[in-house]
Amino acid sequence: NNWEKWGDRAIPKERLIKGDYYAGVCRNANIARWDGQKFIHWREKFGKTFLEDIEYWEIDGQFDGFIPLFIIGPELPKEINNENL
Repeated sequence: NNWEKWGDRAIPKERLIKGDYYAGVCRNANIARWDGQKFIHWREKFGKTFLEDIEYWEIDGQFDGFIPLFIIGPELPKEINNENL
């Protein structure tokens, strides 16, 4: 599973910065923004793109979660936008 592969590299939840973007791993996203409680990411489904929230991955969680690996910062680089995520 993703945690076994990436979990030891995860940024701890208490070190996340509200409003910053992170690169990481989950089923539906590789980039997400921490809102202080959950991650927000762009999701494409049935040809539509929309914002969706996802929990920080918890080791005992029952559902998919985002594992933050690298901080991007408060703004995404110009090369990254919701059209190519």
